[in-house]
Amino acid sequence: MSALQTAAPHGDVWPDLARHQVVVLQDARGNRIEGTIDGMTDDRSTLWVQLKGGLGRQLVHHMDGYWLETPAA
Repeated sequence: MSALQTAAPHGDVWPDLARHQVVVLQDARGNRIEGTIDGMTDDRSTLWVQLKGGLGRQLVHHMDGYWLETPAA
């Protein structure tokens, strides 16, 4: 597993992610969020993802059930 990849959702806060870093998030139902980091709260509990394809931004809390995947190539 890469430093960004985890096996399952967890209660820990997001790792320190750089602005404009490409990320792919997935939940247990198979929903995916793909884009780049647009911002993160100081406590790393919440992040904004600028969605791929110009679809806007999405706010994701660390308890929303998503985990980080390796970004798609």
